[in-house]
Order: sequence, then structure tokens, then C-alpha cells
Amino acid sequence: MEGLYEKLLVSLQEENKEKAFNICITALKEKSISIVDLYQSVLSPALNHIIEEYPNDEDLIWREHVRSGIIRNIVEAAFPYVLAERDSFGEPNKENVIVMCPEYEDHDLGARMVSDFFTIVGYNSTFIGAKTPRKTILKAVEIVSPKYLCISVTNYYNLISVKKTIESIKSSTKNNITFLLGGSAFVSNPSAYKEVGGDYLLNSFQDIKDLSKGVE
Repeated sequence: MEGLYEKLLVSLQEENKEKAFNICITALKEKSISIVDLYQSVLSPALNHIIEEYPNDEDLIWREHVRSGIIRNIVEAAFPYVLAERDSFGEPNKENVIVMCPEYEDHDLGARMVSDFFTIVGYNSTFIGAKTPRKTILKAVEIVSPKYLCISVTNYYNLISVKKTIESIKSSTKNNITFLLGGSAFVSNPSAYKEVGGDYLLNSFQDIKDLSKGVE
């Protein structure tokens, strides 16, 4: 796995989309890596590593967009393997979950991966994505009737929006929804998920697997 990460990182630093794509999809085809390990131990670290590579915003922002675009293409192409892992995982959970980002949150690639994790475990996962307005999520909750609402937050300053979103949902629905929070906004202050109204903080695929045991 370490060798795969190093090869991918080099291709991403070269901004070689084709090479990066082939490295990951070939590994999945050959079953030398699982979706979970690819996402958690290869793609996510490779994406986050760019902050160390480009300390100046002038370089970082556009290069981060390029790298995110390459990784997003890999994630989208990996969906057949997500379904294959779901089918071998066991009995489907069959509960509905919505995965989203709050208003003003641009970064939704991590949430996209989390949505696939829910699919693997057997949930019916609805991925809404970035910059979800409160009125929009209220409508989605009404239609989907999720057991879980998973909100991914990268920018710490968007936690205010998260709190308002959760409060709006709680006041407008009688459904018993469990609010799951995750993302780098909680790295420096893990307890912040409780302050904004969340029920559980997700840090890994294992946390999603453990949901059936009950939220702590």
C-alpha cells in the first residue's frame, strides 16, 4: 500500500491525470487494494499532502483544484468496485442516509468518499455535495426520510452554518434523525460536533460500521 501511495503521489505532483488514474484503477482491478484502503490510506493522504508542498496560496489554490479534480475522477470511476465490496459485505442495512456539506463549504470530496463508505456497509446513501442551502436540505430530508444526516465540514468557520442547519431540521421535522459530523474542521477541536448539535463524530470507515451498535 505504501508503494502505491508513493507512485500516486509522484503522478499527482506531475499532474499526470492518466498515470494517476491507471495506478489506482489497476490496483482495484487486481484486488491489491480495497476501496476503503484506497480512500483512507492513499487518496486522502495524497490530497492533504499538497498543503506541505505549496505553502503559498498563489500556488496552493489552483494546484489543489487540479489534484482534487484528478482524485475525483478516480473516485467516480471506482464506483463499480464500491458496489462489488457492498455485495460481498453481507446483508444490506437498507436505512437511508444523506451525506452533504453545509452552506459555503466548497470541499466535498471527502464527503463523496464517505458516501461510498455508507454504500459499502449497505446503506441507501444520497450524496448531495457542496454548498447545500438550508432550504434545500430541509426538502431533501422531507423526501428521503433519512435515519442519518452526515455533514462534512472542512472550514472551521462553517460550523456556525452547520449549527443553524441542524437546528432548522430539528424544528421542522418529527423524524428521529441522528446527526453525524466529520471533516478536518473537527481535528483541532473534536468536541465541537456536540456544540453544533451533532450526535456522533465520524473519523473512519470503522465508525460507520459501528453505527449499527448505537451512537455513543
